[in-house]
Amino acid sequence: MKIEELESHYNYKFSTLFKQLWNDGMMDWMAGHNVPFTSDESWEKTIYPKIKENPPVLLHTGGFDFEMLPNDEMLHFQFDELVDTKKHKFVPFAKTEEGNVFAFYEGVETDGESAVVCIWEDMNETEVVAKNFEDFVFRKMLEAIHDVDKDDLSADYSNGDFELYRADILKDLKTIRPYLNANYIEVLETLYNRDEVEEGMFSFSLISTNELKELIERYLSFPQLNTIFKYEVE
Repeated sequence: MKIEELESHYNYKFSTLFKQLWNDGMMDWMAGHNVPFTSDESWEKTIYPKIKENPPVLLHTGGFDFEMLPNDEMLHFQFDELVDTKKHKFVPFAKTEEGNVFAFYEGVETDGESAVVCIWEDMNETEVVAKNFEDFVFRKMLEAIHDVDKDDLSADYSNGDFELYRADILKDLKTIRPYLNANYIEVLETLYNRDEVEEGMFSFSLISTNELKELIERYLSFPQLNTIFKYEVE
């Protein structure tokens, strides 16, 4: 699918970065697969082996419950009837297993680019998480090394091995490198290659809670960051 089809459907202009990622296949977690899986196929068996070595955006760093919307789902996305889509212009691009949706939001713009918001399922709350898509990717890649749940690791990696997870997030860093600004890449490169892994009772971390907050404040702060507004029809 050409991105112009999405722009026409939503009457929306995506950022230069998002268009570049889209045109380079970096937003496609389906490796071009656009037909239903057969009984012998699944995303894990059929698609993931094709993309894991040169992963698209946030494949391993978006979070264990995060996924980019397939092209058709992005084009035909249906919000719950309680979402006030007349008042709020949302352009969805990702979701979580719990039903939370990540979307561009025209109601908050910085230098002509829409903010990214998280529309929390069943909470009537929308949180502004980044001022643009580049900052969203950087934030997710920072959060990917904080409080990494051991149960999630065990579900995806042999013996819950954090170093196997580290190898995968480094692959994400490799493929996103040409697209993010040099400062963000330098920060991620340093953090992802730290020798010391902090192990807690339930999780691993390469970055402390305070350091994560400080980095978000230093690099991603803008007036609306982390603000919350209601999205339901009144």
